[in-house]
Parts: sequence; C-alpha cells; structure tokens
Amino acid sequence: MPRSLGLRPQAVAGSGEIPRVSLWHNLVYNTAHVLPAYLRGLFTPNRFWTGVWDRLQPDPAAVKFVSRLRRKYHSDYLYLRVMTKQTLLVLDPEGIRHVLDHSPEIYADAKLKRKGMAHFQPQAVTISRGPVWHDRRRFNEAVLDSDRALHRYAETFLGIIGDEVSKGVQSEQLVWDDVARLFDGMTLQVIFGRGLHDASSLKALRQMMKESNRAFALKKSSVFDAFYVNLRHRRELAPEDSLAGLCRHAPVTSLTRPDGQIPHWLFAMADTLAINSARTLALIATFPKDEARVREEMAKADLDTVEGVHALAYLEGCIQEAMRLWPTTPMLVRESVAPDRLGGVSLAPGTQVLILNSFNHRDRERVDGADRFTPERWLQRDRPDYRFNHLSNGAQVCAGKSLALFLSKAVLARLLAGYRFNLQRPPLDRRKPLPYLYNHFDLRLTIKAA
Repeated sequence: MPRSLGLRPQAVAGSGEIPRVSLWHNLVYNTAHVLPAYLRGLFTPNRFWTGVWDRLQPDPAAVKFVSRLRRKYHSDYLYLRVMTKQTLLVLDPEGIRHVLDHSPEIYADAKLKRKGMAHFQPQAVTISRGPVWHDRRRFNEAVLDSDRALHRYAETFLGIIGDEVSKGVQSEQLVWDDVARLFDGMTLQVIFGRGLHDASSLKALRQMMKESNRAFALKKSSVFDAFYVNLRHRRELAPEDSLAGLCRHAPVTSLTRPDGQIPHWLFAMADTLAINSARTLALIATFPKDEARVREEMAKADLDTVEGVHALAYLEGCIQEAMRLWPTTPMLVRESVAPDRLGGVSLAPGTQVLILNSFNHRDRERVDGADRFTPERWLQRDRPDYRFNHLSNGAQVCAGKSLALFLSKAVLARLLAGYRFNLQRPPLDRRKPLPYLYNHFDLRLTIKAA
C-alpha cells in the first residue's frame, strides 16, 4: 500500500490557516505547468504545441513539483497563483470529494472555462448554474440514458461502429488520422442518424474551439450562426434511433436549449473519446499479458451483440486506465459561489479551487502502481474513487459515461477481433514507468490480420 504522508489539512494544527506558497514556487508552477497546459490547448489539443512539449517535457516537472510542495508546506491544501488569480489547490481526497459532491451548487465552473466555452456552446450544461443547470442536466441524462447500463439504441450504435471500423482500416498501418476519421463517422451517425457523413458541423465546432484556446480577445466566431442553424436542421430531421432523435422525447423547458447541448456530445465523442481509445490501443499493443487477457475475454463474448460488448469488463478497465494515466482533462477548476468550509477554514464566494488530475492520478505516494498500466484496479469497483476524475465524479459526473465506455469498447473490440497491432510510435517501454504525456497525434501502429 502507498505510504501515509501524515499530512494535516492546515499548516499548523488548529491554526485555521492554509499555507500560501512562495513567490518562487508560484513562478515555477506557472512556468512548468500552467504555460505548457495553455499552449497545448485549453479546449482542444494544439497539434504543434503538443508535439513541442512532449519532446521538451515528457515527464512534466509539475507532477514531481506538486509532491515537493505538499511535503515542504506539510499540507493537502495550498494557496498558489494560477497566473494572477489566487487559487486553492486541493490535494486531500476528502476535500476533492466535498468539492465535486457540491458542484455546481457551491463550486461552479470558473470564469475562464465559462468564457471559453461560451464562445462555442454558450448554453452548455457544464457551465450552467442553479435551476438552469438542473434543467439541462435532466435533459442530458434523458437523451444519454444515464440511468441505464446500456443505451436504448446501443444496437443501432453497434451497427454503425461495425461499418466505420471496416472502412477505417485501409492499409497495413493505423495512424491518428485514421482513428480520427473513424470516430468522426461514428459520432455523426450516433448523434444525427445512420448514413450521415457530412462533417461540416465538426469542422466548424473545431474551428471555434481552437479560437477558444486563446482565452482572451474572443469575439463572435464567423461560423457560429451557421453552425447552430445546421445543428437545428439536423436535429429536426434526425431519425428516432439517434441522440438527436431522442431530443424530441426528452424533458424540455424554455431553459433547456437542446441545440446548446449537442456540441458537447460532438467533441466528447469525436475528439476526447477518440484520443482515449487510441491511447488504449497503444497500451494493449505494448503489454502482451494484458492483450492476451483482453482477447481471452473477447473470445468468450458474442461481439455482435450489445450484451457481449457490455460484458467486456477487462477491456473497459484498459480504457479507464488509459484515461487515468493520460487524462484529457488535466485539471478541474471551480469557483465557489456560496460561503463554505474547506480544509478547516472558511471560504468566501469567488474563491477559485483547483483539482489537479494530472498530479492526483500519478501520485506515487497515494496510488499503487501510479506509473504502471494496471487495468485490474477498475474491476469490481463498487464506489467512485475521487482520486481519479477523468470522467469527473459527484453531481457533475459525465452524464454520458456509460455510453462513452460502451462506444469505446465496441470500437476497440472490433479492431482487436480483426487485427493484431504492433506499436511503432510514440514508443512505450513496458519495463519502465509510463511517461506522463503521450502524443496521440504521432500514433502509428502496424497491422496484420488476427
């Protein structure tokens, strides 16, 4: 088991104070973590800067640096500055649970995220608050079937994936652009109906997300109006067995704004899920024992049925572990909107709170095998582990979590059933701790028939 750190919530027990890190430590943190994260892309990955930082800083200094900060200041709560904004860094698992369990009622998404996301989806549930959040959350849960282990149209989605995978492998190698095209095709049809391949909506959304990466000097995008006109038209024409078709039957009020919810489904499937699935495939190709276990599990399942795909628990563990190792959301930033107590002290409204997934997921002192590929950690998990928040936890846990995992399993199972893969780049060494970054843009696997 990881050794105990013996930390107290405050710098001095009973002092009622949270330590503030020094000017030097603030400078180091912003240089080693905040600046690279900004350049890599706040809302969508920047291909150029992802490549630059993965070469310059494959093991981010921030992971080890935060561990040293915790030891130096003897605290799981630290005040530091993220650029110019004073921010409370929460490393205590119970503190993280408290923040996420009370989001967004007490801890809502921070100003920077609201401003950036408003550029391409101003009515998104993720940046909503109060009654508006509850209304939009109810709508998202209804369309995404959050209360079901399997989405009601999972069989239709499985058929779409079969078609896209058969088209996606066209040569003796698989690169990132192949994976991206596969997931683009799947996403458009899952959301808007089988047979749709016009990617103009995805192209416009990605343009706006790239603009949002600036996080300043944002003005209305030149494609904003046309994007939402197109979205509404496709939603109105969507067949019943699609997510857009389900919008007609979900609870809707004047607050809901259905078209404002769809952009999140688009980039969550076409971009985020594609990245996580590509990284999972790279890991499976690197670790023969885990690949053998995945294939043994697949051999016992009927992969042509949704029940068979749903039962692939070890493959799902591989996906979750890839997300833990390389979270596509490296940090969660919240802002208190009501008075509260955290870390033994009172917080005023407007306090910015930071949860570092990139550190918590790789905290060697609290996570067994933090830098190893260990899919077993996700088997028979009967309660959320608030150390790992790649799909978030608490009230704002990903509403499409079950659907996303099913779609990823279905894609990977179909690929693995037809082919064997050998990872060429970026290389992974199973004998060494896994790197903290993995550049999916550079992915290349060679292929042969299974």
